[in-house]
Amino acid sequence: MMKKGSKGSAFLKRALTTVVGLPVVIFLVLQGGTPLLIICGLLALVGLREFYIAFSGHDRALHIIGYVFTGLYFGAIYFFGAGYWLLIALTLFIITVQSSLVIFYKNLSFKEVVSTVYGFLYVPFLFSFIVLVREHYLGAFYIWLILIAAFGCDTFAYLTGSAFGKRKLKGSPSPSKSYEGLIGGIIGATVLGLLYGLLVTHFFDTDVISHIIIIAPIVCFFGAIFSIIGDMAASAVKRFCDIKDFGDVFPGHGGVLDRVDSVIIVAPVVYAIVNIVYRLFF
Repeated sequence: MMKKGSKGSAFLKRALTTVVGLPVVIFLVLQGGTPLLIICGLLALVGLREFYIAFSGHDRALHIIGYVFTGLYFGAIYFFGAGYWLLIALTLFIITVQSSLVIFYKNLSFKEVVSTVYGFLYVPFLFSFIVLVREHYLGAFYIWLILIAAFGCDTFAYLTGSAFGKRKLKGSPSPSKSYEGLIGGIIGATVLGLLYGLLVTHFFDTDVISHIIIIAPIVCFFGAIFSIIGDMAASAVKRFCDIKDFGDVFPGHGGVLDRVDSVIIVAPVVYAIVNIVYRLFF
């Protein structure tokens, strides 16, 4: 049983990490550009290593391909932006892994190959959508929807679950969560999205960004659903690997993947919805 002192110490660590980290996050989101890309790239590398260590216990030779292509992938975003260059980078990554499987056939396990590919797609690839959303024409407005959907859902799910949660998600990767909490999280994030849309249209040029009052709650609704999936998927991976946390980069919060497991799933959802809307209506 955890002592009261240790609980208080853990809470203090979480609070201090949040106090220090929140201004940094706000600065990077507002700044965008190269600073955001560099930080996302570095966090993707750390998160990728956490994933590889969780699966393999230590770095494997094949993992080097994942690290190298993470740098190349974010480099492609920096120099060429979104587009077919990213497909080329992903294709070359798969080809390189497949080539390694042939060349080093006797020294590789298929689990190692699969974890190398899955880790890259799960961490750096999904991470990159944070940058891609911010680089959108109106990305300075849209990127906040990622945080609102992910953290809004998490906060309201916790509050609702604590107050009204009775039916637990038995048999799921997160059995302590409740159906009431999940519903509260989705509704709460959607309402926050609507409020955000109202604020933006009130304080900024409505001719340019007027559609956000409609798109924001839609994005946050679907973003909240996938935020839950991202959180539970990370829990499932940790259970499969028999670990409590992916790492300890952030005191009181765990590793990079422990902190952004929902965010990196929401980011591509926001990117997809925003681009679909623009293709259809603009």
